[in-house]
Amino acid sequence: MNKKYYLLLPVYFGFFIVLGVYEVLNPPFSTDSIKIGDNEIKLSTTPPIPEVGKETKIHLRVLDQNGNLVDSFRMGLQIFYNDALLRSFPATTYPAGSWDIGYVFQESGNHVVRIDLYNLKTGGITSNAFNLSVLSFYNTMFSYLITAGIAGAGGIIGAIFIFQKFYKNRTK
Repeated sequence: MNKKYYLLLPVYFGFFIVLGVYEVLNPPFSTDSIKIGDNEIKLSTTPPIPEVGKETKIHLRVLDQNGNLVDSFRMGLQIFYNDALLRSFPATTYPAGSWDIGYVFQESGNHVVRIDLYNLKTGGITSNAFNLSVLSFYNTMFSYLITAGIAGAGGIIGAIFIFQKFYKNRTK
């Protein structure tokens, strides 16, 4: 095997490592935002993919038209599953532009998080709903799949080195 191909191995491994890190840090399941009037509401969760039976932190950020956190806002929140109300958080005024809620999901599937944002100037209410996917095994399964992928790639490259040395020794 030509020595210049060995230089591509770090690129090959780096691709899978970067892909795994990106998927862990930026999952497509539980991050969403919506623009309501002059404000933007961003919803995210920790862990990135909520699991059944484990506490999930729901993070809400309210931003102004310039992308800065608002000084204060009034918001209420309800969590639904199969059109049934699971939990309601009454409208409360928050002095900073963020609100974190701890919640333990009991069922896997799609949950709807309904947010009621109160306009402090006019007294009007604007509502919106976010879909939140809750899985029962994703984080564990994802870790195993990433580990298996890296181990498999390492095994293939290791086999190439072993067979290359074996082939060189056999032809001498």
